[in-house]
Amino acid sequence: MKKWIIYVLGVITGIMLTFAFAFYVNLSNTPGIIGLEMFEEPGDYMEYSQFEVFQVVQSGCALAYADESFGSIVFIMPNESQQFYDDQKIVLKNDQCAQHVGTYKYSTKMEIEKTVPAIRIVDGVELPKSNRTVTEKKDFGKTLFEKPGECVSRKNFEVQKVLDSGDAIALEIRETISEHVFTSDLEVLILAQEGSNFYNNQIVKAPQGKCARQIGNYKYQQYGSTKVIPIIAFK
Repeated sequence: MKKWIIYVLGVITGIMLTFAFAFYVNLSNTPGIIGLEMFEEPGDYMEYSQFEVFQVVQSGCALAYADESFGSIVFIMPNESQQFYDDQKIVLKNDQCAQHVGTYKYSTKMEIEKTVPAIRIVDGVELPKSNRTVTEKKDFGKTLFEKPGECVSRKNFEVQKVLDSGDAIALEIRETISEHVFTSDLEVLILAQEGSNFYNNQIVKAPQGKCARQIGNYKYQQYGSTKVIPIIAFK
């Protein structure tokens, strides 16, 4: 009887030690940051060239938009000399790269769970010029038509992101209920005109009798893939 009890206690102790060891390993891989999962070895260098911080979170880390794309979000882990702040713009130098070191899971204000790349900015590394050139062309490609194209919408738009150029990425407003704006999946680029100063969540109203006509295409990176959206003008 005693041997059986000793055997059971031994099994239970072994299970508890296994869980304790697994917890310790997981804790060592994630430096006290909830939602962060670090790779065992640092991953590839990501072809990003700049970031804009929109929220500083745990341990001085930051959530940021990558390459002027409001849909491409990364979690930046600071180096010893880095201190992030809201709306900070970070432009990588020629010898700096963003290294993929893990993933970060968090919930938005709308309680939507998201998982984004966790990165560190590494000094002394340079991507091949050809790679940087291709990336820049993908991220900042504007192509304007010789003549306005078809009408893509007669509705208003809500600005989601203002680019450094002053142009705005916006979503079509599907409907507004009790001052709450509901958007569709139609994403467009609205070019800045003289005197226009776009801001986030601005409602851009379509002039009466006019529609949003496609006058070109805008190409940029989102979640590591190339996205093309129409450039519009109200005509």
